[in-house]
Amino acid sequence: MIGALLVIAQLSIVAHGPDSASTCEAVELSVAVSAPGRVAPQIVVPSLAPFDVLRSSAVPHVSYDQSAMIAEYRYVITTDRTGTFTIPAFEARLGANVTRSRPIQLTVRQASGRTPLPTVVARARVDTSLEVNFHALTLPETVFVGQQANYEVAVFLNATVRDRLRRNPTFFPPDMQSMLAYDLPARADPPRRQVGSHCFDALVYQRALFPLMPGRFAIPPAQLVYSLPLSASFFSREETHELQTDSTVIVAVDPPSLGRPLDYGGAVGSLHVAAKLDTAGSRVGDPLLLTVKVSGTGNVKLFPRPAVGIAWGTLVKGDERVQVDTTAKKIGGSKEFDWLLTPRVAGELDVPPIRYSYFNPDSRRYEVAQTSSTHLRVGDGSLASADTARSEALLSLRTRYRGAPRTPLHQHPIFWAILALMPVPALSLGTRERRRRVAARTPNHAARLTAMSRAAAESRDACEVRRTYTSALAERLGLQPESFTRPGALARALRRRGVSTDVALDGERFLRELDEAAFSSSGSLASDAAERAANLYRAVDAEALPRTQIALPALSVVALLAIGVATAHAYDAAAAQRAFDRGVAAYQQHNFVAAREAFIGAVAADPGAPDAWADLGTASWAVADTARSVAAWQHALRLEPLATDVRDRVELVHALPWTAAGYVPALPDAWVFDLAALLWCFAWGMAAYRAARRAPVRGGAVAALAVVAALVAIGGFALSDRLSGRHLAVMRRTASLSTDPELGGERGATAIIGEVVHVSGRQGAWSRVTLDDGRDGWLENAALVSLDARDVTEMRGGN
Repeated sequence: MIGALLVIAQLSIVAHGPDSASTCEAVELSVAVSAPGRVAPQIVVPSLAPFDVLRSSAVPHVSYDQSAMIAEYRYVITTDRTGTFTIPAFEARLGANVTRSRPIQLTVRQASGRTPLPTVVARARVDTSLEVNFHALTLPETVFVGQQANYEVAVFLNATVRDRLRRNPTFFPPDMQSMLAYDLPARADPPRRQVGSHCFDALVYQRALFPLMPGRFAIPPAQLVYSLPLSASFFSREETHELQTDSTVIVAVDPPSLGRPLDYGGAVGSLHVAAKLDTAGSRVGDPLLLTVKVSGTGNVKLFPRPAVGIAWGTLVKGDERVQVDTTAKKIGGSKEFDWLLTPRVAGELDVPPIRYSYFNPDSRRYEVAQTSSTHLRVGDGSLASADTARSEALLSLRTRYRGAPRTPLHQHPIFWAILALMPVPALSLGTRERRRRVAARTPNHAARLTAMSRAAAESRDACEVRRTYTSALAERLGLQPESFTRPGALARALRRRGVSTDVALDGERFLRELDEAAFSSSGSLASDAAERAANLYRAVDAEALPRTQIALPALSVVALLAIGVATAHAYDAAAAQRAFDRGVAAYQQHNFVAAREAFIGAVAADPGAPDAWADLGTASWAVADTARSVAAWQHALRLEPLATDVRDRVELVHALPWTAAGYVPALPDAWVFDLAALLWCFAWGMAAYRAARRAPVRGGAVAALAVVAALVAIGGFALSDRLSGRHLAVMRRTASLSTDPELGGERGATAIIGEVVHVSGRQGAWSRVTLDDGRDGWLENAALVSLDARDVTEMRGGN
């Protein structure tokens, strides 16, 4: 102990303290003041930095002797810093007398063997007025998908409660959605925390969390139940208490897309890989075991299988083994992947280095771990005719490429043009019959014009001459008389029908003279007006094209447009055939990745080939690409709704009742349109037949059949829209729907990988989807594979 004593006119002060202490240890300083009389002197406390004052005695302990008094003050201090520190002198004042103690030197050393406190113990705000404090903490609050976050809960018990407890409190952890959790081991020695003059024992529960998808996740409050006796008696009744923590939040974001390697499969952590063979020598056709071990820290259970390709052998996926190490603060371990490797060639061969891309959340960048090459000696042998190394049954392929089916009739413009022209015979025959009846009592326009030339001098009726003139020209040219009212309209119509320029201009000028004579108060009709009208009509009739040739240019334009549309939709069938054959050969050799890529090339060359789509789904299924396999089978079934083999495979992942978005009716839309066309043609054909035989046409029956045909056609359009896959998509991965189109939004229903959903809207990089049970929400576009027949690019990219 260090003591210092100064005496000034019988006033003295002594300060005591230890020579050394440990970090975070409570150190007590004692300051004693002796003064004459009964009045306690005033104490001036110096700065105690870098020490913190845990508590101090505001009222000193005072004792008296015969002629003086002694006042004792106590101060409890602590610090987490190491080194030798000097505590300045304390000062005592009594009237005009002042005295000081000697400074105290204190050496603080690092506590030996002290384990750092859990974060929740060190940071929690402890209320000393409560007997039990209950707090929860999640750190870090923002992580990448697949990165570890620690959830910690601490129960703080003061000395009184600790002595009264007869059993440990009961802890109920919260239910954590969309996360993989590992319980971390408890400390052998419960940590303690001192707050002021109160000391608390902390019971800590720790759990490592790995978010499985992006979003904002709220962890519900944890609950604690404990009982305390009402008295010290052994038979005392107990009172039960319940506490709960505040809820905590974790925000998970996807690793950045910038700099993401093409072969990145979603691994997050700090990893390294190694590869080994079970033997250093083999023969052609004899399978051997290739094992790739991925180890490090991270969510070991969800490490994806590495992409392995060996040109001189075939690979078949084998078992997976996981070892998780939860003894450290960071979850780690290893995951082993097996392949059965069957050599196809003999010689000194090497297994090439295997790359494994992962995202390191500590460095916040993508990194690549790589194995070293492994040497293998392969001797001669006989290769089995069938790959007996594969144990599971493979789905069969369609080995014959039939190309795209013939375009249905309803997709040709000529089909609709013919249907539009079907009423023409019936209507024209009916009109001809009416004209025959009218012709008996109505002379032709040329004769009428000739007759009027004789009476024109007497009547001079300009309106009558104009009406007859325009009606005759309109009937000859196949137009309406009203189309000649605008200046220059008659001349243009005549020129388009093959009339010479002079005759066209004469006809236009004469019509304008008739307009002036008929509609102007000062206009007069020439005496030879009717004769000129008849002469002009004869000239036009002699030069104009026959009416049967007038529609030929329009029909030619329609034909050219139809040819252009057909040419625009022609695809490279030869390239599709070659890619299809490559895919079949690769699949038969169990090179499923190469087969899948070949079939992707086939559907890109000819998106209308159901065989290519069906085999793409089968090859994708073999490499565990669930989303692409479902999407490809959906495309194939929509092209061939009656294909039972594809319909069975579509339901391998999810059952599809008729109310599901992915349900495909077993009815081609071409059948519906053909039925509608048959009814339409029958209705108008019967009408034309009866009109040709001059029998009365039953308009009600024709109208009824026409309406039924139109309703059937509307049903065909609805079926065609469903088969097209518009507004439908397949889930690329399991994901929870977000309430808002933004990262960090609240999560709702979960859509499973391979599920077909209805896309009801888009906003930027987000799509609003509806599940089969009616629940809806927002998903990122990258989580969906479109089923729209017009979008084939969705099948490229990804593993």
